[in-house]
Amino acid sequence: MHPEHFDLSSPVFLPITDEVCESLLGADSAKLLATLTDAELAAVLVIQNLVAVSEGKLTPHDVERVLASLIAWSVDSQNSAPSGLLSEAKRLFDPRKLHAGRNFLKNLKVRYLAADEVSARDYLLPNGKWDMAFKVRHLRGRNPFSQQVVTPRHRELWLSSAQDKLIRTFHANMDEDLHVQGYAGIGKSHLLGALTEYLRPEATLLLAHTPGKLDALRKRMGGSGDRKIGATFIKFAQFLLYGPRYQPASNVLRVPSKYELAEELSIICVREYDAQATINICLKVLECYCRSRDKMLSAKHIPYFNYPLSNLDSTVLLQNSIRLWSYLESNPSWARKTGFEALLLIKRADLAACVVPARYTHVLIDESQDVPMSLLQIIERGRQVLITLGDEYQQAKESVVKRSREVRRSDISRSVRCGRNVEDLINPLISRHSAKGKIAFEGASDIDVGIEHYPVGFLPPAGSVVMVASYWDMMKWAIELSEANCRVYFANQAAEADFKCFMATVVALFKPNYYSADQGVDGPHPFFSEMISWRQVREVCKFDESFSWVEDKLEKGFNVSDIVRMSMMFEQSSNSCILIMAEEAGGMEFDKVLLTPGLLTTVMFKDSAEFDQRICAVYIAISRARRELYIPYDVVEWIEYHHGQLFRENGGY
Repeated sequence: MHPEHFDLSSPVFLPITDEVCESLLGADSAKLLATLTDAELAAVLVIQNLVAVSEGKLTPHDVERVLASLIAWSVDSQNSAPSGLLSEAKRLFDPRKLHAGRNFLKNLKVRYLAADEVSARDYLLPNGKWDMAFKVRHLRGRNPFSQQVVTPRHRELWLSSAQDKLIRTFHANMDEDLHVQGYAGIGKSHLLGALTEYLRPEATLLLAHTPGKLDALRKRMGGSGDRKIGATFIKFAQFLLYGPRYQPASNVLRVPSKYELAEELSIICVREYDAQATINICLKVLECYCRSRDKMLSAKHIPYFNYPLSNLDSTVLLQNSIRLWSYLESNPSWARKTGFEALLLIKRADLAACVVPARYTHVLIDESQDVPMSLLQIIERGRQVLITLGDEYQQAKESVVKRSREVRRSDISRSVRCGRNVEDLINPLISRHSAKGKIAFEGASDIDVGIEHYPVGFLPPAGSVVMVASYWDMMKWAIELSEANCRVYFANQAAEADFKCFMATVVALFKPNYYSADQGVDGPHPFFSEMISWRQVREVCKFDESFSWVEDKLEKGFNVSDIVRMSMMFEQSSNSCILIMAEEAGGMEFDKVLLTPGLLTTVMFKDSAEFDQRICAVYIAISRARRELYIPYDVVEWIEYHHGQLFRENGGY
C-alpha cells in the first residue's frame, strides 16, 4: 500500500529559488546575476530556454541533462576559456523568456529548491559538477512517508511520523474511542485504511457520506470488489429501519407535488406566503429538527427569519410542520423531495431507539465533521468503539457535533498534499477564526502548488474548478463563462438541475408580470422560501455584490430564453469549467482551482459568525488545489482588511 498523495517518481530539482527567479524579472537583473553562483546561472539559462522546445517532447530528464552540461562546461572552462558562465548569462539573459519559462515549468516535474538547500550545494559533486543522484537522494530525504509498518495482516505500510505515532497509540488502546482532527491533505483516507489493518473486517462498520467515498475506503480496507463492507449514511438508516433485506422500489411511484401536498394536509398559510411556500418553510423546520438531539419537534427548531414571525405565525408554522412530519412518517416515499432524505431517515432511526448490531466491535467514520447528532446518538447507544476522522474547518455553517463519551483525541497538522506557500495562506485563516482550534497548519516541503493572482476579466484555464461564494456568485460566473463560449459544468446532475431552478426563480421574481415562480412542479427554488417579491429579495441579498451584478443583468433584459441558451453550454468534458459552492467542496481535490472575487469579498460582513463562515469557505477552497491556485488578490491582505473593519451589526468578536 502506498500513500495516496505521494508521487513515487523522481522530479528534477533546479539549484535556484523561485524568489530569485522572480527578482530577476525586475529592473536590477544585471546586478543580481553577478551575485549568483554558476549553478544558479545555469538554472536561469535552462529555464529561459524551455520555450524553444516543444512541450510534448521535453522531459524532466532532458532538463537535468542540459543543466548538468552547463555546469560541467562552467567547471571545465574555468582555466581554459577567457569568459565564464556569468558573461554568457549576461549576454543571453532575456526576462521575457525567463517569465515564459517559469510558466512552462508548471507543466513539468521540475521544482525549485529552498534557499537553505541552494546554499548547502548538496547537488554538486566534489569536483563541482552536477550530481545526477541528487534528485533521488533529495526526494527520499523530504519524503513525509518515512515510517515503515508491517500490519497484523502482514502488509507493508509507509506512514508519516504523525500517522505512525497515531497507529501505535491506537494499537495499544483498541478499546478506546478515538477522534482524529486533521487538516486538509494530511492523508485521512490513507490513515483510515491503515487503522482498518488492525481490525477484523467482519466486525468493522465503515460509514461514509457518498457511495464514491465508501468505495474508495473499501479498497483501502483490502477487501475484494465483491465484498460489501460498510454503508452510506442513508443505506445504514434504511438497514436500521427496514432490516437487511430492504430493497428500494425499482419503479419510482409518483408522489404529490408540494402544492398538492399542501392541499391534502390543509396547510394554513403563514403571513403572505402561499401554501407551497409555507411547505418549503416547514421543510426547513424539519431539517433543523433532524439535525438536533431533541426528541420532540418544538418552536426552537423554527429557523431564523429576516422578518421575525409573530407568536401566532410561529404557532401556525409549528403545527403545519408537525402535520408534515406525520405525513412523512406514513409516506416515506415523499422523503426524496425534501432535499434531506438521509438526514430524515437517520432521525427516524434515532427516534425508534435503533442501535448498531452487536456483531460490530468498531465503527469508523471519515469526514466526521458532517455527522449529524442523530447518527452519533445511534452509535453511542451501543457498545462499539467509535473512530472518527474529520476537519472542523470543513464545516462552515455549523459547529461540529460534540461526542458525549470520553474520547482520545489526536491532532495531525502536517499536510502531504499542500505546499509551504499554501501554508502561508491557511494559517492566517486559522488564526482569525473566533471559535475553532488554533493548531498551526504545516505544508509539505516537497509539494509545489502554483499560486497566481489573476487580473479583472481573467478567464479560468480549461478544466479549472471555480469556487463560488453563493448562488448569485455562481449565476454571475455561469453567465460570464457562457458569454465567453466556455463550457460549464457542476458537481453533478442534481447540482445542475438545482442551479437551473434557481435561475428560473430569479427571472420569475424579477418579472412577475411575465413569469410565475410557481410554474415548476415543486414551485420556486428553496433559497427563496422566505421571499415572495423582488423587493424582499433585494433587501435580503443587497450585501452580496454578485447579486447587484445579476440584478443589473436582469435590468438589461436577461430572461428565460437566455437561461435556455446558457444551458446549451452546460456540458461535462475535460475542457469544462466546473462551478462549485466553496462550502460544499469539502473532501474533494482538483488540479486547478480558482477563487472568485465574490468569495474573497471586500463587502463588510454582518457579524463575526458570518465572517467565521466565510473563513471556513475560503479555507476549503484553497486547500482543494493540487497543482494550481488562482486568486484575485492576496488572501492575507484580505484577512487583515476585514480584521480592521467593524461588522454591520456589532463590532469585534
